[in-house]
Amino acid sequence: MKTHSLLPTLCLGLAALLGLSSCSSVQENKPAPPQDKYQRFVHDRLKYPKTMEYYENSELLKKATAQSPIYICLDQQRGRLYVDGQVAADWPVSTGVEGHLTPTGKYKVRFKQESYRSGRYGKIYDQEGKIVNGNADILNDEVPEGGKFVGSSMPYWQRLTADGVGMHTGRVVAGKRLSHGCIRTPNYMARKLYGITKTGITSVSITQAPEAIYPAHQQLADNAKRKAEAEAAEARRKAEKKTDTGSSAGATVSRRS
Repeated sequence: MKTHSLLPTLCLGLAALLGLSSCSSVQENKPAPPQDKYQRFVHDRLKYPKTMEYYENSELLKKATAQSPIYICLDQQRGRLYVDGQVAADWPVSTGVEGHLTPTGKYKVRFKQESYRSGRYGKIYDQEGKIVNGNADILNDEVPEGGKFVGSSMPYWQRLTADGVGMHTGRVVAGKRLSHGCIRTPNYMARKLYGITKTGITSVSITQAPEAIYPAHQQLADNAKRKAEAEAAEARRKAEKKTDTGSSAGATVSRRS
């Protein structure tokens, strides 16, 4: 009569159970993907906030009113419009450079004008119509005899401060500060905001860090971690490639010796 040991079978069964248990544990610990539309927008863009992409929630935008608050985050160089406590729109901005920093604080829209030119910054032309200063400050730069000063075009102008800081259409580069203090906004969003806001009613809060009600802090943290891991993996890949190249060169020299 032949006998068979049950030990190998038991070991295999135990290993299988442990494997399933391990897989289940990994799946349970894996963070669930964000369900909120805005959180998914942030999560799916590893470069956020340094992206020129917009976020818009069409259903929320339909409900936007002059009471809907606007937030500008200087650290992120992003603007956001909230409706019912949710992000209705998120867009890139370019604020003031060093020496002309955009002031933080909570402001009301003081004045609006669809077609507007700066009374301080612009270009200076000589009497022949040639530009002699393309980034002029009329308070500090002289206009040559017979020449003229032309203020910079700032469509959809919305003034916020007593000393002339406001929001308007302007050149924007993702994550870059470019202005003399104003909040430059892509024309598409500047026009949309202009149609929503009202003087004396709409509040615009300029903050250094993301606003307290910002709903995607976790997604930003996850993105930073994923980006760091990707950069570390790329650095390892380059180091390994360099090592392999060096080894190959050494082997070639050895063969020639």
